[in-house]
Amino acid sequence: MKNNRYYTRCITAGRAGEGLRADWQEQLKTVQSEIGFEYIRFHGIFHDDMAVYDEGENGRPIFFFGYFDKLLDFILDVGLKPILELGFMPEKLASNDGTVFWWRGHTCPPKNYEKWSLLVSETVKHSVARYGLDEVRTWFFEVWNEPNLDSFWHGTQAEYFELYRSSVKAVKSVDPELKVGGPSTSGADFRDDLNHLKAFIGFCSENKLPVDFFSAHPYPTYWPLDTNGNEKMGYMAETSTIEHLDNIRKIVDSSVYSEAQIHLTEWNSSPGPRDLIHDTPFMAPFILYNISQNFGKVDSLAFWTFTDIFEENGPGKSEFHGGFGLINHSGIKKPSYYAYRFLSQLGDEILEADSRKIISRTDDGYTVILWNFCYYRDEFAQGDRSALTLTDRDRVFKEKDEFFALNIPLEGEYSAEIYMLNKETSALHNWIKMGASESPSREQIRLLKEQSVPEFSTCKISSDYSVKITLKPFEVCMIKIKKSQ
Repeated sequence: MKNNRYYTRCITAGRAGEGLRADWQEQLKTVQSEIGFEYIRFHGIFHDDMAVYDEGENGRPIFFFGYFDKLLDFILDVGLKPILELGFMPEKLASNDGTVFWWRGHTCPPKNYEKWSLLVSETVKHSVARYGLDEVRTWFFEVWNEPNLDSFWHGTQAEYFELYRSSVKAVKSVDPELKVGGPSTSGADFRDDLNHLKAFIGFCSENKLPVDFFSAHPYPTYWPLDTNGNEKMGYMAETSTIEHLDNIRKIVDSSVYSEAQIHLTEWNSSPGPRDLIHDTPFMAPFILYNISQNFGKVDSLAFWTFTDIFEENGPGKSEFHGGFGLINHSGIKKPSYYAYRFLSQLGDEILEADSRKIISRTDDGYTVILWNFCYYRDEFAQGDRSALTLTDRDRVFKEKDEFFALNIPLEGEYSAEIYMLNKETSALHNWIKMGASESPSREQIRLLKEQSVPEFSTCKISSDYSVKITLKPFEVCMIKIKKSQ
């Protein structure tokens, strides 16, 4: 099976304004040098802190692209291209006072669709003038974020469809080959994102509107009610991401847009920005398990996000506060980071991929990734988070050992590089062992970065390579087999 590398097609970040920070940019440089993604997607390109839109006398639109240019210049310079989410609403165009997040992004329909259309078309025209039409034709323009959730769209479904109509026409008026899509729906509990996707397809088909790609966010969570009627977060079955991608694939394949791409522009173990699970060793096998099961289904599955420099709920107050990032706000790499680092080492041909391993052929040998994926205990998955604390995050999992026996036929001399990722090498474990300081010193941060890396060993191979290994809970092993020169 050919490796379409959908897992490194796109990475994500919180909002555009954060991308002007030096520490954010430094972390993204690291991600690109060690993993290498193709696209990046984020919120807030039209948020007022980017100052793209303003109005002068008599409501005359005024455009400023200074901050936009600084961000896009940097993104392109590190080898990325944007999936530009068109949102949120500039305050001067907001039709009501609905907002979301600590940074108050306006999440409502425009009070003037002509001005919204002008904002979109002027942004695209400016991008073409600055970066060239050939370059911008490789970008994607995504209309809004999660309009099926009340918090992200203070309007009706019909108003979102009108926003899409206005936006796609504005983008295509600049050049018909530019790529536009949506509806960027959230799948947290399958409440209505699939129905919204079907309705979106119906609306676009009836109105003969182009859709170059479909986007969705397949978070594997749901929101049960406690005995007092309050919502709490629960987790679906471990196969839920696989099922969700299958369902999206079937809907698109059976539509008049069957040739459109599918970009899942957010995905993580949950949509909670303070979910303590996100820092744990669980994340590495969670990522690998889901990636291994979905080759060939979609064009991208974008992990949300690359960094904990992320302020939807304001800055994270704890060093390991459960932020989404592959890297925490001090630049310390989490287990999730190394899952993508390992995936980036896979070859162009996938020989085998199942729920426990991926074996690929490389130019000079093989790359094998093995993992022990242990899932949540039932009570935790159903919303009881009492066993989860800042410094004790192991009791919520059903832990088990996993035995592997592999044989890889070889001819000639080879060497093997072996990388082991486990609890003992995780940044969270080392932070807790160090005393779980909420204000670690510079020396402590240096030590955490130095200690929180996979264990490494090598060996020579002169015949077939046999592997017999038992992996502890959440342990991941990558073996890179290279032909000797």
